Amino acid sequence: MAVSQTSGTQDWRAIAQLSSGGERLLCVGESSSQVRAAYVGAWGEVIRDEDRPTVQSISLQKWIGQVWAGSWEHQQTLEVPATPRKEKAEANGNGNGNGNGNGNGKAHSAEVAES
Repeated sequence: MAVSQTSGTQDWRAIAQLSSGGERLLCVGESSSQVRAAYVGAWGEVIRDEDRPTVQSISLQKWIGQVWAGSWEHQQTLEVPATPRKEKAEANGNGNGNGNGNGNGKAHSAEVAES
């Protein structure tokens, strides 16, 4: 998952909304522009191939309230990154045969529970 390397507060995040009602945390950051720049790269690392077709939207959210008492508030809907078809990647020599499409043999996902 992409995370800021500075010591500031992580007040922004990008969340992928799945058709099943689940969510996947893509990235967090100190600013909306930082999260917008990072979420596309996080898409390939965090969202499993089998989940990509079920992503309905990506929500850019800001933490509203105090650190110890607040909530995430939707600010903007971000564009869902294009997912290249597996056959196209294999035809270009990019298929890795492990079925996850990220080239490193690992699939990552982050569940987010909201109360």
